[in-house]
Amino acid sequence: MDLDGKNQRRLVAGVGSSILLDYDFRDERVYWADQHTGVIYKASARGAHRQKLYSSDKNISGLAVDWISNSVYWTSGEKGKIKRMDLNGKNERTLLRHLTQPSSITVDPTRRFLFWLSGGITPSIQRSDLTGQRKTMLIKMAEQLKALTVDREDKRLFWVQFGLQGESAIASCDYNGNHNVFSPLVRAQSLGISIFLEHLYYTDATSRIIKQLDKNTGGESLSVNIKPMGKPPVDIKVVHPLNQPMGDSQSTFPGCNEQSGNCVNVCSSLAQQGTCKCNEGFALSKQGTHCEDVNECAHWNHGCSLGCENIPGSYFCTCPQGYALLPDRKTCQGKVEKYSCGHGCLITDEGAVCVCPDGSILQEDGQACTGCSSPDNGGCSQMCTPVTPSRWQCSCLPGYQLHQDSKRCIASGPPPYLLVANLVDVRQIHPDGSGDRTLVQDPRGTIIALDYDPIQNHVYFASTRQKTIERVDLNDGSRDVLVSDGLDSPEGLALDWVHRRMYWTDKSQATVDCSNLAGLNRQTLVSKGLEEPRGIVVHPLAKKLFWTDMGAQPVVESASLEGTDRVVIASTNLVSPTGLTIDFTDDHLFWCDQRRGLVETAALDGSDRRVLLENQVGRPFDLAVFEDKLWISDWEHRQLRSVHKRTGKNLQRIHVNMVQPASVVVVHPLSKPGADVCLHLNGGCAQVCESKLGLAHCSCLSRYVLSADGKSCSPADASNKTAESGDGESNDLASLKNKTFNDESTPGQSDSDVSSEPALYTDKMVSDQNECYSLRCDVNAQCLLIAGSPTCSCVEGFAGDGQLCVGELCKIHVMDAIKSVNLLTVHVTVRLIFLFVSDIDECKQGTHTCGKNAECQNNLGRYQCKCQAGYHGNGKSCQELETTSPSVTTGSPADVTTLHHNSNSVESCPSTHESYCLYEGVCFYFPEMESYACNCVSGYLGERCQFSDLEWWELQQAEEEKRRNVVIAACMVALVSLLSIAACVTYCFGKFFHKQPSVDNVSETSVTDESSSESTTTSVPRVRKSSSRSR
Repeated sequence: MDLDGKNQRRLVAGVGSSILLDYDFRDERVYWADQHTGVIYKASARGAHRQKLYSSDKNISGLAVDWISNSVYWTSGEKGKIKRMDLNGKNERTLLRHLTQPSSITVDPTRRFLFWLSGGITPSIQRSDLTGQRKTMLIKMAEQLKALTVDREDKRLFWVQFGLQGESAIASCDYNGNHNVFSPLVRAQSLGISIFLEHLYYTDATSRIIKQLDKNTGGESLSVNIKPMGKPPVDIKVVHPLNQPMGDSQSTFPGCNEQSGNCVNVCSSLAQQGTCKCNEGFALSKQGTHCEDVNECAHWNHGCSLGCENIPGSYFCTCPQGYALLPDRKTCQGKVEKYSCGHGCLITDEGAVCVCPDGSILQEDGQACTGCSSPDNGGCSQMCTPVTPSRWQCSCLPGYQLHQDSKRCIASGPPPYLLVANLVDVRQIHPDGSGDRTLVQDPRGTIIALDYDPIQNHVYFASTRQKTIERVDLNDGSRDVLVSDGLDSPEGLALDWVHRRMYWTDKSQATVDCSNLAGLNRQTLVSKGLEEPRGIVVHPLAKKLFWTDMGAQPVVESASLEGTDRVVIASTNLVSPTGLTIDFTDDHLFWCDQRRGLVETAALDGSDRRVLLENQVGRPFDLAVFEDKLWISDWEHRQLRSVHKRTGKNLQRIHVNMVQPASVVVVHPLSKPGADVCLHLNGGCAQVCESKLGLAHCSCLSRYVLSADGKSCSPADASNKTAESGDGESNDLASLKNKTFNDESTPGQSDSDVSSEPALYTDKMVSDQNECYSLRCDVNAQCLLIAGSPTCSCVEGFAGDGQLCVGELCKIHVMDAIKSVNLLTVHVTVRLIFLFVSDIDECKQGTHTCGKNAECQNNLGRYQCKCQAGYHGNGKSCQELETTSPSVTTGSPADVTTLHHNSNSVESCPSTHESYCLYEGVCFYFPEMESYACNCVSGYLGERCQFSDLEWWELQQAEEEKRRNVVIAACMVALVSLLSIAACVTYCFGKFFHKQPSVDNVSETSVTDESSSESTTTSVPRVRKSSSRSR
């Protein structure tokens, strides 16, 4: 069958229920052994009849085909032997004896290894070469071992092991026995497993299904065939040329035919049919039946001037450090040629001389360049400024300090730490590996993707097995599931800490999705052209997304935060790009290729691409960068590594015990630039909060001093404060307390009405005690101070608890619920009318109270009067401006509202509060109230203009939709109930109507239709019984 379970067909019938299986891809032949009869067969995959190869051992416990040396190996469990023979059944011999219950033999011909399971009291996995020599034990364990297979590409072994209670698991190790159990199979009875690319396939005899797992992470299995097989599957092999390297190579000799039989890399010539010949680089064995590699380096006929390295069938020349291989690929010479220079060279009378671009000089080796224009950036961590053609100066970005070496930039603030997704948990460790601490444990899940929100101190992570995206609060440890529906394989996760969005990749669905940080407002951004997306990062300041795709056409790609404007960053020389990260200090992208063992870097547009590491970190999965270091998670060695981000040097191993490190994130106030930590709980500040370089800096209003904790404020002079807050309060202050900041009056409300209400502040006003701020009233709510206690109240036209105010939903009316019941037929009519009150545009309707020289501006649930240019006033009464204007206006070019307060009671904010109002909002200070307030530009709201209208509008629409759905559901329940009642009435009346009338009674039935005021009467004639008289 195909890997998707389709196109099933029978190759050979009647082979029994207990067989061992293998194949030869090149010859298109299937080999199997019947364990009951002890017979080994082969047959063509094209459907030819079977051929018996061997029939003298009834204890066969393992079978393997060597497609390079044209051999069949098998184990004899009871006899404790490993035997081999040619593919034609000849030259049978014993390789190993006196073994303990050997079984499940497998072979890697390219590396000339045999592997098998050993039973007995202490099961183990053992290895030898193809001749039975150099036997060694790789792993010894207490569990029962079954079904061994080999991953020849990654040089790993996989097997199934069973515990004392019958529980099963799939485990793996490398060729040296480094062990790793990774995926439990709860009730599966697996008798056969096979590896292909990134997946493991196994048989489940209980369900009669072939299943598929990710060989690296395990996770939840997928069924290959939907319908169970007629009989339990026993053994399985994935047939593909990648699983048998060199198996599809063609011989260069002209006369290949079946008579060549057991020859490998050979065929018979036309003159001598059946004679084995070997390709170049191989020689016939002593038996003359197979080819063996020729070690040209050992024979000294290779022609290399200095070094030689042998490989199967060939060799290549090498040179020591300081030398380069010339174009003849054999001769080594000191590096003076053009290709040995870092930038370029000039040919002079003295030979080739390397040169460097302007601003750089040659290093001591005379080849590589260093300087501001060189890849090493002159050794500077961040900024490099040329001083002379041969001198430069290093400097650092804000928040970093220049080290004593005048090159490195060290981040100020707390020390950084790493967050690592470790399959079964999330770890927090220091960059040197110390301080290992587990934040989240999920032994049932497979956590390979995570990210961090610096504003709310939350860690977000995705589990591919649980198919969820969750978050954990690092402050109290609380844990929430955000996304649990519609996820298949979330393997990449990234947060936009500026725009408060969450992005993830789903490898199985081939999509890039996003939502807000609560998992709501979910949408698919990218799906077209994706195959297997994995890693994803976001650059909020550049408003770009970057992701990797591991599909048939691997690529590193970018797009806008809305998924548009897609750009290919890299598409060549990629095999399996996985993780990626961004260095925000110089806007460079790093990514790793897991299959090639590469780490590359490029600018955000794909330019300046270069290889940083190659074949030094095993199988890299993900990366993280901060300061001068690049951290890499290595799946092959299950460890973390660090390296210099520019040179690729100083490769170090971080000593920490890991199951399988995956995503890596650096946590530091400077690691995610642009984060405004004051947006959450005012940064912990009691009054004024300023976000600087990822940290909250608290300050106090005038007449207050900052407490020792650096967050709370206390009065500078309590006695003066008491006196000033008494009855001496000015009329202007009293008037200001009873009006909104922009004097947004409610239609028809007089000033006298306003003065009788409790003290009122809008969401744009911050009181001196910040009571209203702590409540976080909705944008369509007002903060009322009643008896000194602040309360949020929705403004007219909106309903809610004050924390959330939406367009008011009218009461549900079940209108004209007309139930027309007829004794013969039943008609039930229910009309449901839903009425939602939308915003009333008082400006268009002319119901506003704006003055003659004022403009009316409609807002949600209210309107606003604004004096025209050249006039000033409160919007209801506008007077022409004189030489000195009493009104306070902003100097911002944005369209803002004139402040309707006396100029004596409103001042501009001091220079220390220039950044108090966000998004170009204008800051004002009220000395009598000791309060700051912001006048926001169009499109932004909040006490510091920190929220956009669109975000609040989406929240309101979502709440309205939620309420609308609840109303519809309630009405549907009412409708169903009415229909049920009508049906019952119909049924009961039907039974009554069909009864025969009694002859002793006079009956008259009347059917009345109340809905139509019509009635129909059916009378039965009276009948008198009389036996003596008749008419």
